[in-house]
Amino acid sequence: MSGALNALREAVVEQLRGAGINAIAGMESAGAGRWREAVAAVSLRRAACAPGGFKDYLGTHTDPSTGKTRELYGREAELTLALDIFAPRDGGERVCQSAAEAVVECLICRGAAGLAVLEVQTGRVEFLEKEGLYRQEVSCRCPAWLVAGTEDDGGAFVDFEVRGRMK
Repeated sequence: MSGALNALREAVVEQLRGAGINAIAGMESAGAGRWREAVAAVSLRRAACAPGGFKDYLGTHTDPSTGKTRELYGREAELTLALDIFAPRDGGERVCQSAAEAVVECLICRGAAGLAVLEVQTGRVEFLEKEGLYRQEVSCRCPAWLVAGTEDDGGAFVDFEVRGRMK
């Protein structure tokens, strides 16, 4: 991924790390085998969008430091983050569950990088025989706005952002 959605994913990784949880950007399960402790792999599972306004027009924004005004366009969205928790075979199922519980608690208490959390779901712990890892899926649904401003002359879109706020 690139741009605003990648920035959101990286912000969630940093939030989890700040809470003492081993986290990385999404990966294939085969790459998890090198970890000696549980790890949360963060990726974007789903983005559902709805129109934000008339032809996605949200209005204008004047930058207080420069005085320049730009048009803003955007869409209301619901983003679903996938957080796959991997734990090594020797850690056992309980290590995987404990890491998943820590992730869930962090998301519920702090949101997902500034986005409010609508729902967090966890799956069952499974053992991936081929990789020699335990895995538990966690998903997190968040409301957001995908917003972009236009260049000064009203041309191309720039500055794509994911916006939302905790309540």
